[in-house]
Formats: sequence, structure tokens, C-alpha cells
Amino acid sequence: MYSKIALGNVKKSLRDFSIYFLTLAVGVALFYAFNSITQQSMVLKLTEDARSIVQLLSKTITGVSILLAIILGFLVVYANQFLIRRRKKEFGMYQILGMTKRNVSKIMIIETLIVGFLALVVGLVAGIFMSQFMLFATAHMFNATIESFTFVFSTTSLVQTVLYFVVMFVVALIFNVFTVSRYKLIDLLNADKVFQTVKVKNLTVSVLVFIASLGLIAWSYVMLKHNGMKTLDIEFAGATVLVSIGTALFFFSISGFLLRFLQTRKNFYFKGLHSFILRQFNARINTAWVSISLVCAMLFVAICGLGSGFSLVNAINSEMNVFRTYDMSASIRPNQKNELEPHNAETADYTTTFQKIDPEWNQVIKRVIQADTYYVMDDATTPSFTYHVIDEVGGKKLADYYGAYVSENLKDISNKDITVMRASQYNQLRVASGLDLIDFGTNGYMVWTLDNSVAQYWKDSLAQNPNLTIQGTTYHAVGGTVDKGQTQGGPLLQPGMGIMVLADQSFPKSVVSAGSYVVGTYNTGDDKEESKFREQIKKYFDDGELVGSDSDSYELIVTITTAQYLSNYAGLSAIVTYLALYIGLILFIACSAILALQQLSEASDNARAYQVLAELGAEKGLASRALFTQIGVYFLFPLLVSMAHATCAMSLMVNIIKTVGNFDVSQSIGGVVAIVIALYGGYFLVTYFAARSIIFRSSRKMQ
Repeated sequence: MYSKIALGNVKKSLRDFSIYFLTLAVGVALFYAFNSITQQSMVLKLTEDARSIVQLLSKTITGVSILLAIILGFLVVYANQFLIRRRKKEFGMYQILGMTKRNVSKIMIIETLIVGFLALVVGLVAGIFMSQFMLFATAHMFNATIESFTFVFSTTSLVQTVLYFVVMFVVALIFNVFTVSRYKLIDLLNADKVFQTVKVKNLTVSVLVFIASLGLIAWSYVMLKHNGMKTLDIEFAGATVLVSIGTALFFFSISGFLLRFLQTRKNFYFKGLHSFILRQFNARINTAWVSISLVCAMLFVAICGLGSGFSLVNAINSEMNVFRTYDMSASIRPNQKNELEPHNAETADYTTTFQKIDPEWNQVIKRVIQADTYYVMDDATTPSFTYHVIDEVGGKKLADYYGAYVSENLKDISNKDITVMRASQYNQLRVASGLDLIDFGTNGYMVWTLDNSVAQYWKDSLAQNPNLTIQGTTYHAVGGTVDKGQTQGGPLLQPGMGIMVLADQSFPKSVVSAGSYVVGTYNTGDDKEESKFREQIKKYFDDGELVGSDSDSYELIVTITTAQYLSNYAGLSAIVTYLALYIGLILFIACSAILALQQLSEASDNARAYQVLAELGAEKGLASRALFTQIGVYFLFPLLVSMAHATCAMSLMVNIIKTVGNFDVSQSIGGVVAIVIALYGGYFLVTYFAARSIIFRSSRKMQ
């Protein structure tokens, strides 16, 4: 008997509260799909480096899943409390018919098991199919090939997902039984007769609190901008506390402030059902401002996570494309008896050095280019070419070009030595990059950098006076003054802070070595030579890091292939992408479900109010528009506030991410907007139609 009753109740619950079932199913699908990444990678032809990154990604997702399971667990408990509230009278009728609270609890347990089982089945089926699409996404991120499609099923992910959600349902059962046992029979029977009183806060207090909330939020924005999100210090913590308090006070005050304010606008307030809508909205905000504040916080985290994640991925991918000119790259720290002692710039032939270290070098490497960099020094303690020189020429400061993100070391960047390079070596790199040679003449110079901020600083500083004097020699700008990332230097030679390229004929005499670099290409460039050279690196270069002795010309050699480097970058991109999507999607469905359940509960509570409207002659279309507006505003308010917070935070994150690489912000914004429309907007529409069904079933008189 209890099972039959429970099954009938489940049918009604699925009809009236489809949001709950939908959220559970989507949550299950996401949990399974993202936790099955390790199994997905088994069918892909991945490099050793890529496979290790996938293992790291899998472990990270497992750890994140625990946190997200806790969030969804609270959501499940929260949803069940709303379901119980919706069915108070029903439970009271059960007791009148002779059932004990224990019997009612049995029905609830069976219902929970049925709903949980159905959600698990539907979610797992959806998750299994979702994981097949993720397989292709994983292959694309790691540049892996899929020779033939293989259906992937992960038993480990299945068990893990079932375990997570079984724990959630058990916790929900405990809360359900405890909640029902507390209710008195008279309260259950009169549940539908209890009307929510619209408490209108004192207007003066509401206005003052509202103004204070805006002030706290604005103050937090100023503090955050000053901090630049460069470090998690007291200022950052203070900004976080202020914006949290400000947001809570905003939603606390808005119910009293908004209603009283709009009541003074009689042309608006008494038009249509505006007064009814506003009082319904006011009543909900008045009682649920705490939960809405929490929803706003989660939406903020989701938007920032998705936005910064997509931005970082775009930046990483943009940087990946510039390193494909060469097959290998090496960084050499020259071995000098006294590295701080200035000397004449002498180029060591490190190609010959590599050939001695690696007898098989010429079997794989066809062409190499060597680039040596130096610091200009008058003596062992006096640098003669620092950013102070450029500051004095142009009246600009490099630290100002990094926006809000200025770390402690960047504040004193004017004291940093500027690296210089010979024009002849730079031109070799240009030819390899498919670019024309630059004629430096006898005293020409050019700045080579990959950083947008650095490039703009040099352009602005040298716009009025392009001539520079170094150790008594005056240099003039050539070739457009700044080379912004056109010339490629390989993974290890990345002139982020800028390298000053100087004509060979007038190269400074008193310099200190800053490091040397060697880039090269394979004889044929096929996969066999990539594997061969990796074996050589392990064999002759101590797996990439070779330390020299006193008799060697080098102190340290770091060697890496471009394929290795790009694989690591691709792995980082995959980790960021999956984590951003995983966390963002879970938080979005959690926030949407909370708002949806609140509105569905209110729709059930307000069915009598809409029935009164029907008796007063309100048309069905007018009531539908009123309900649509009410739910839309309720969904829109926390989204707008969270987007305002996210805009402030993202404007600073962009400056940080630009230090990684260049990217198009619009792509990141587009990705977040697409998710908001798909998930948040989808939940809004489902909520509206479900609430409409609840209300109009109870208000048959509406036509």
C-alpha cells in the first residue's frame, strides 16, 4: 500500500516539481561525465606527458567533486524541505486517515528512493552519452587522434557517482523524517490557509540601509582595484567581506525600499497587475534575502570561474601558436669565473658543444640558431642600461602599463636591467620565422617583445624621442621600433619584458652575459625524429637539465622539444577548461534550482491569491504575464548583482591573464553568455511553465 501511494505521489511530484528531478539528473550526468575523463583517455593515442596531465586532471576533478557534492547535497536537502512544505496538508490527511508519523515517513522514504533511482538512471544514461562527446573534446585539446570510435564506459565513475548521490539522498531522508516528525496535525491541515504577511519595512531605514549597501559595494570595488587581485592580503580579504555584507544589505533593504518607492509612482503602481506583482516579489525577497544573497555569491563564483577560465584558455592557446617555428629549444647559462665582471661580448659556439655532448645530434638536428643576450654594465656594480633610462627619455613608467595588476617586483621595475642582443642573431630568427631582414646599419636598434603592455610602453616612450644613448653611443630606431611577437624565438626564448636588439658594429663593449639560447629544427620533422630526440635528451642531457663542471663552457643547459612544451600547454588548457566548466555548470544549476524551487513553492502558496484574481475578473493572459514578470524579476535580480561584481573582478583578472598571453575577451564573454542563456534561462522557462500549471490548475475560473 505504501509503495502504491508513494508511486502516485512521485508522479505528481514529477509533474509539479520537474525542476527537482531535472537538477538531480543533470547533476548525475555532469558527475559521471567529468569523472570519466581518465577512462576516456585510455582509448586515445596520447604522449607520456599528456597522459600524466590527464591523470593530474582526473585527481583534481575527484577532489573538486567532493566540494560540489556537498553543494548539491545542501540543494537536495533544500529541495526536499520545499517539497514537504508543499505537501503539508497531504501529510495531515494521511494522519487523519489513521496513519502514524512513522507510516508517513515510510512513504517519504519510498518516494525519495524512487525519485533518486529514476534520477540516477536518467542522469547516468545522459552522462554516458555526454562522456562520448567529451572524448572528442579531450582528443582535440591534446592533439590526439581517434583512429576508430570506441564506446567508453567507466565503472569507477559509475560507482563514484552512485556513492555521492546515495549519501545525498540518505542525508535528505534524515532531514525529511525529522521535519515531518516536528509538525503538529493542526499545522499540517491548515497549511493552505496560512497567508504570508507582506511586511513593509520602515522607508527611512530601508533607504539608509540601501544607500549603505551601495556604499559598501563601491568601497569594496575601490579596494579590489587598488589591490589588483595580485595577492590574498588583508586588503583583498577586506574587499571580500565588504562586498558580501553590502550584497546582503542590498537584498535586505530592496524589499522595503523598492515597494515603497514604486508605490509613490501611482501611474506605474496601479497599472495592470503591477501592485500585485510588486507585493508578491516584496514578500519573497523579504523572507528569502539570505538565500538570494548566497545564490548571488555562487553566481559570482560561477561567472568569474567560467569567464577567467575561458580567458586563460584563449590566452594559452594564442601563445601556443607562436612556438611552432622550431622543433627544439635550449637555454644555456654560460660558465664564467666571475659572472658579474663586465667583459667584451664574445659568442661561444654552443652548437659544437651540443655535438660533443650528444654524438647523435647531427642525425636528428638539421639547422640551429644561437642567440646570446647580455646586460650592459659599466662595472661589476653599476648597470648602465636600465628602464630608468627609458623612463627619463619618454617620461613614462613601465609599472603603469600593467593596470591594476602590479606585483611588488614590478613596482621597482625601473631598476631592472634591459637585455640586449646582436642584430645578426636576431635577423637569423626573423628569417626562420619567414620575415624579411632588418637593416640595422651601424647604430640601429629595435625592441623585441611578446607582451602587449611592454610593447605599448616602448612605443609611447620613444614616440617623441626615438634616439637612445648607451655607454656614449647614440642609437636610432629602425624597422618600426618595436617587434611585437612577429619574430619567433622558441619556447625558452620568450622576450616578455623586451629585448633591445642592437647593431653588431656598435654593440656595447662592457657587458655581462644574461644567457644564451639555441633553437633548431629536425632533418625531416616526422614523429620518429621527435621520439629519437627525446631519447637523446634523456640519455645525454640528464632528461632535459644538464649541469656543467668547472671545465665546461656551460653552467646549466635546459633542453626541451616544442612538442613537449605544447603538450604541457595543451594539458594546462584542458585542466582549466574542464574545471571551469565543471564548477561553473554545477554552481549554475544549483543557483537556478534554488530560485526555481522558491518560485514553485510560492506559486503553490499563492494559488489562492490567483484564484481571488480570477474571481475579480482577471484574464488568464494578464495573470500569465504577471507571473512571467514576477519570476523573471526574481531570477534577474541576483544575476544582475552578481554580474556587476563579476565585471569588476574580471576587469582585473584580464590584466593578470594578459601576462600569460593575448586573447580576445569577447570570446570569453560569449561563452559565459551562452551558458547563462542555456542553463539559467532554461531553468527560468521551466519554472515559469511549471508555476503556471500549478496556479491555473487551482484557478479554474481564469479564462
